[in-house]
This record gives sequence, C-alpha cells and structure tokens, in this order.
Amino acid sequence: MGMKVFMQGDEALEEWDWGSAKPTGRVVMRSRAHLEGVPHEGVHLWIVSTAAGTPGVLFQQRSKHKEQYPDCLDITVGGHVLFGHNEGKIQKESSEEIGISPADEELIDLGYYRYEERTADIFHREFQRVYLLLDNRPLSAYRFMDGEVTGIYAVPLGNLERLFDGDSTFSIEGFNGREMTTRLVGKADFHPLLFAPSMAVYMEVLFRAIHELVAGGCVSAGMPPAVG
Repeated sequence: MGMKVFMQGDEALEEWDWGSAKPTGRVVMRSRAHLEGVPHEGVHLWIVSTAAGTPGVLFQQRSKHKEQYPDCLDITVGGHVLFGHNEGKIQKESSEEIGISPADEELIDLGYYRYEERTADIFHREFQRVYLLLDNRPLSAYRFMDGEVTGIYAVPLGNLERLFDGDSTFSIEGFNGREMTTRLVGKADFHPLLFAPSMAVYMEVLFRAIHELVAGGCVSAGMPPAVG
C-alpha cells in the first residue's frame, strides 16, 4: 500500500512539516524517512467496480518478491510522491502499477489522511492523499507495468467490510496478467496494516465514501483535517 516499507531502490522524497501539513522543500531519502519518522507525502487510489452487479473494491496483488508483505492483497494503487513531482501524482503511480491514468475530473478526492505507525522496524509518518474512482472496465484490461503488482482482484464490498468485524473466507475473481482466476481468501491474505488501529478512521471514511458513490449521489465523506 502507500505504506511501502521495502528498502531496495531508495527514493528521494520531500519532507513535510508534521504540524502544518505542508511541504518544506527539503529532500529526505525514503529509508531515512521510514526509520526516523520524517513526514512525507503518499498517494492512494481505491477503485470501485459495479460491473458484476454488486459493488467490488479492487485490490492489487503485491509481488511475491516484495521484502515486506509479499503476495498480500493491497490498496488498488499506492505509492510515495517523489521529490519535485508536483503534478499528476496519482496518475504516475496508477500508470506504473496497473496501466491506467485517470483524468482528474474522474477522481473523487477524499483529502489527506495523517498516518502514523510505529513498529519494531519502522517509524512511519505520512500525509496520504486518498482518491476514489468508479471504473467498470474488465479486470483483464489492467496491465502491470513495474513488477511490483502481479494481479488485480475485485473484493465484494460486503465481504470486505465484514473482515473488519472478524475473519471469514470468501471467493474473489481477478486477473493475474495472463488469465482470469478465482480464489478463496480470508483476512490473512490482505495487507495487515489495513486492520491496524492507525487505519481505523481512514477505513471508516473510505467505506462511507464508497457507499455514497455506489448509491449514485454526491460523495460528502472526507478525511479529517490533516493539520496537527
């Protein structure tokens, strides 16, 4: 997800001020940012499909070669914003990961989420710009360009929501880059940080926005203010 913590291929990010939620113009390397909790910017895109008749949330399949959380189902698109990259941020990530570049007017901007996570290995503080998109193209139309993503799966919205109340097993349909496939999944197949306490408000807002989107009305849900 936008919470990528693998260390290979270090990246130059822009440091943000944790109090004001503003960029500082200073460069910070991703590895240092994740060790020392230096705030930076990330982008997330959640794609919702109603092509099957019921709402499905699209999840990317992380490559089995990832150092962290290999093979997990993760946010449709997520990544860091590189230093100096000021336009088309989510389009850059979505083009690299799943082969699409949605127009700004197609995207629903849910705002910035102020994310903080401490584990034994990382101290991660990130301002995550979250977007929502309704897209009913066939799953087989997605292309995986950068080797970090190996498939895309439609997870029924109801089943996904129930995972946040307890574990269950259900079937999902997806595309692995070669053919359509069906598999059984449970909570352990998803990126574990989705269920972390630090993501509780994020997911609550996301689900509310998805329900508003598929109901056909205006999406009023948004992330809480990112300013500390």
